[in-house]
Amino acid sequence: MTGKTKPAWRLEIHHQFGKKLAKLPRPDREQILSALEKLQQAPLTLAKSLKGRSDWRLRVGNWRILLRVDKKLRVIIAYDLGPRGDIYK
Repeated sequence: MTGKTKPAWRLEIHHQFGKKLAKLPRPDREQILSALEKLQQAPLTLAKSLKGRSDWRLRVGNWRILLRVDKKLRVIIAYDLGPRGDIYK
């Protein structure tokens, strides 16, 4: 069987995340999009839960992607993106 497999989880992109992603240099943007594709197959193994919050994070180089994960509906919402030091504030 060739080709891409169907994602196990559905990924939704929040408009704020999309705006920030569009402003990034092309190599960073492509790296983040690739990581998000991989995330759809196994989000709970690639993303980490944030302590004291219900959110999750995905590390891609110096960038951090903040996520909301709905385990029942199998939906991942990417809602914010930023550099490592600023994103958690």
